[in-house]
Amino acid sequence: MSSTITATARRFALTLTVAGIAALGSVAVAPVASAAPDASPYVIDGNGAGPDAFVVTATGRIPVFFCEDVKPGKDGVMDDKDVARAVAKAAKEAQHAADEADKAAKHAADEAEKAAKDADKAAKEIVDRVMKQHNICLAISPGGSRF
Repeated sequence: MSSTITATARRFALTLTVAGIAALGSVAVAPVASAAPDASPYVIDGNGAGPDAFVVTATGRIPVFFCEDVKPGKDGVMDDKDVARAVAKAAKEAQHAADEADKAAKHAADEAEKAAKDADKAAKEIVDRVMKQHNICLAISPGGSRF
């Protein structure tokens, strides 16, 4: 009789251990998805001694170098209007790079959230399977009442 109670207690302890490990595994993965930054990338100007600008993302700063190719206008002379056109084009390209970085960050956050949900689902399936096995063992174990 004592060995039956001991075996049942061991099975129950094993079930709780496996369920606890599965639950902790899903909890450990969940913060990764919630740690994704909400801030979108932005552009800051350089200080003149290095890159012309930086695209600041969740993973760091990306240097941006602008070419000094200011094409002269139809008259063959480079004036302020030509420089302004080149600056506007460079700003547009920097904004495009920032938008692409934002899209990549959102995609990474979505993938992390999906992975966390999949891990949680897998953990729940393991717990359910272990609990079903434990309930089958209790139903077919010989002897009278457990209590």
